[in-house]
Amino acid sequence: MNILDQIGKTPAVKLSKVIENPDVDVYVKCEYLNPSGSIKDRMALRMVEEAEKAGKLKTGGTILDQSTGNTGPALAFVGAVKGYHVHLFVPDQLGSAYDPADRIRIARMFGCTVEEVDMSGAVGKNESLTGVEIAAANVAYRMKQCFELEKKDPDVWWANQLCNLDNALANKDTTGVEIVEQLEGKVDAWVASIGSGGTLLGVAETLKAHNPSVTITGVVPSDDLRIDWVGSGAVHKFLEQYGMPRYKFIIESILEKDLLDQTIIVRNEDARNMADRLSREEGLFCGMSSGANVYAAVQRAKEMKAGSKIVTVLVDNRYRYFTEHPNEHYVV
Repeated sequence: MNILDQIGKTPAVKLSKVIENPDVDVYVKCEYLNPSGSIKDRMALRMVEEAEKAGKLKTGGTILDQSTGNTGPALAFVGAVKGYHVHLFVPDQLGSAYDPADRIRIARMFGCTVEEVDMSGAVGKNESLTGVEIAAANVAYRMKQCFELEKKDPDVWWANQLCNLDNALANKDTTGVEIVEQLEGKVDAWVASIGSGGTLLGVAETLKAHNPSVTITGVVPSDDLRIDWVGSGAVHKFLEQYGMPRYKFIIESILEKDLLDQTIIVRNEDARNMADRLSREEGLFCGMSSGANVYAAVQRAKEMKAGSKIVTVLVDNRYRYFTEHPNEHYVV
């Protein structure tokens, strides 16, 4: 047994103080208790192990991806335990006020190489792009760095978290199954932030298989409407412009399956205030995306009938936001 065996099997806790409708139960899956501190440990392990089985990742190889969030530290953690080198690309400039410094520090402490990408070439001199197009261009440009490095070096494997279905399958086969078992199958609504889309999609498919009437709510930051840059096709336009093959994003699968019953947009201050309350009132030391998820779940509870059960996820721990305190940013 090693530390990777401790991924998952996290508790589901019923909230008691931050709720507004006492007739509806809100449960949180405490994913910040995973070994590296976030739910992304699940998908990192699944993606790596499937790459090993397929012969894409061999002894002494390098795991590669682009990340400014929790996937970076999770891949660095799994790679360290399994003996792989991990190389992450991060942008030299972000389009929002979010500061990923703590996540970068964690990844480096696991032995990861973190390389900043000069984003000036992402959009060039095109000043007429919308915010959605700029976000799409930046993601596609970093994907290009990964694609080119993997192409020229057979010892490099690109995890490609945004398009790798093993990301979603990890949550379908573990997180979703655990929720069904812990709540004895009595789940009426699933609420989750849409980052790569893997958590929302994977858990939703398990819950839907058990109870087709369960409702699905996606949560997104007010300044990162990534459903738009995928759904609009903007990211594909830039991938093509950069000479990249066409990839299918997990978010596209969510949209094609018409899984979302509603989307709730959450402001930074609302996510931050709820994260503060979760620490001070419930004893749950979780981060901003967790605060956003619970904020959305509380709003959702107002619309549901008495006796309903909502479940959401506490994505990561509060340590990852210390650099930004007291103005932490909700990022997916």
